[in-house]
Amino acid sequence: MSKLVYIASPFSKIQDKEFAVFLAEKACDEIAKRGFYPVSPVLLWGGRIPENNTAEREQNMLACRQLLKACEYIFVVKSTHSLNSVGIKAELDLARELGIKELE
Repeated sequence: MSKLVYIASPFSKIQDKEFAVFLAEKACDEIAKRGFYPVSPVLLWGGRIPENNTAEREQNMLACRQLLKACEYIFVVKSTHSLNSVGIKAELDLARELGIKELE
């Protein structure tokens, strides 16, 4: 059992990128305290790899999907920004399709 948890955290639509990083860090801390290993695309490459157009965004989402496939669980960050996130919805759909369990 890997105990890897994919952290589905909003980033692209949040103007204050420091706040987006804060949300991801907070989620990672919470998951780590629960005995899991958090994997956060926001902390790995958020803001480092550009998303200036649709092609770049799709490349980033492809990398997110690859990371998600390596995880046993998914955890969605509790934020109003998460509610309408197209990226998080796609990640949750893929997780369900693959049988990846969602942590509350």
